[in-house]
Amino acid sequence: MQMRLSRLFAMFVAIVLGSAVAILPSLLMAAGPAPAKAAAKEKKKPIHILFTNVNIFNGFGPALQRGMSVLVENNYIKEIGKNIKKPAGAYVVDGKGRTMTPGLIDMHQHVMLNPPEGTAAYQSRWDDAAGGAFAMHHLNHSMLMKGITTVRDIAGDPLDVAKAIDMGYLPGPRIYSAGGAISQTGGHGDFAARNTPPEDLANHHDMSQSTQNTWVVDGPDEVTKAVRLNLRRGAAFIKVMGGGGVASEFDPLEIMGLAEDEVKRAVEIAKDNGTYVAVHAYHDKSYNRHLDLGTRSFEHGFLISEPTVKRMVQRYKKSKDIVWSFQCFMSINSFGSYESMPAFFTHEQKVKGVKVGKGARNAAKMMKKHGMFIVGGSDMFSPGLVERIKEDLTCNVKAGFTPAQALKHWTGNAGIVLKWSGPKDPYPTYKLGTIAKNAYADILLWDGDPTKNIDLILDESKLNFVMKDGLVYKNTVVEGDHPHFRPAKAPNTRGQYPL
Repeated sequence: MQMRLSRLFAMFVAIVLGSAVAILPSLLMAAGPAPAKAAAKEKKKPIHILFTNVNIFNGFGPALQRGMSVLVENNYIKEIGKNIKKPAGAYVVDGKGRTMTPGLIDMHQHVMLNPPEGTAAYQSRWDDAAGGAFAMHHLNHSMLMKGITTVRDIAGDPLDVAKAIDMGYLPGPRIYSAGGAISQTGGHGDFAARNTPPEDLANHHDMSQSTQNTWVVDGPDEVTKAVRLNLRRGAAFIKVMGGGGVASEFDPLEIMGLAEDEVKRAVEIAKDNGTYVAVHAYHDKSYNRHLDLGTRSFEHGFLISEPTVKRMVQRYKKSKDIVWSFQCFMSINSFGSYESMPAFFTHEQKVKGVKVGKGARNAAKMMKKHGMFIVGGSDMFSPGLVERIKEDLTCNVKAGFTPAQALKHWTGNAGIVLKWSGPKDPYPTYKLGTIAKNAYADILLWDGDPTKNIDLILDESKLNFVMKDGLVYKNTVVEGDHPHFRPAKAPNTRGQYPL
């Protein structure tokens, strides 16, 4: 009773004096001393997983590091060595001589363009809700569960899908997205129907622009707006159309894409934001325009000549700031003949594809000969293709690269390029694409050695373990009756125990 009277008196004095400071001591007196634990949250004990007896392909190779152990703490690799002391409470994964590689990275994926009829399907057959459903199905079943733990989405807008994955609401790989591709009217990103009214085009009323999967813009000011909108939405880099393409209706391969002042503006804004521009293009004139203007990632390029290749290699050796991105399967296999082209392509698109297919092996041969820095990306989208993404990696070997080089394109080299996003990097804390200290715990275990036999990666029974961000999505290292056995059909989420 006396304490209550004292408290009321103190509050009265505070009001009279007009000082809220006087209230604080009396409130503290009434409440009593605060427990020390209330001032700071207890630290959670880290979760440790210790891999033993594994042969490591570190993302660069080519030789394996044999008989190694790898300690994962929470979501990153804390230690690599021969004899790592097991932390108290750690779970041990006995590799039994399996090959450990980083998670695979597809550097040219179109996450949101997976309706059965490809890109044009958004105009009449499917809406954005269906597009999201297709995207999530393939991100989980056709990518993550098959060991592709990161994708660079290079035209489309899966940015909220990526956010849901990062928050643990949905399973899927990491996504570095460019947001909607930047195209001119009639360019490779113009997916509107031929007879769409001009006023609808001007107001972005076609489905592909309404879903922000592409931007059709003309002039530096419109490019500025589109690029900044992508970056505002969380894009990690920018994709521009530098020439014609196969999967679009209005643009012969030989045309140029964005004009010089438009490219210059896109590159300027990307640089202002600490990131870079990637370009879709096939021929010398477009590649050289973009080399002149500061573009860093060069996609396709299957019609370029040796002088352009030499110029790219000289630039890379001098500054280490550009890369060639090789889409092997689509160019060599799908575009290998008129009959092998996707069924949903028109006659004109198939003719363009065959021309690209003829140049692809030659481009790869020149890039290898002169020592260009290379990453690999599937460019495989729509059912029937997206399930076969890993065949793009094996196609690298058919195009003349060794298995270790092909894996390097899809792991170590890819991880380097992803970090070019700078302050726009959505996963900035640790390294990607490598088995190394302070790398994200994106880890695969193979029953066999894919650096010797690349076709091994196509046999899903040989992929025994898939970890992304320290969480286990597949684990057939243990027997089927073991509590930690996890076939590739039971996706984990961030809220669950990592094994």
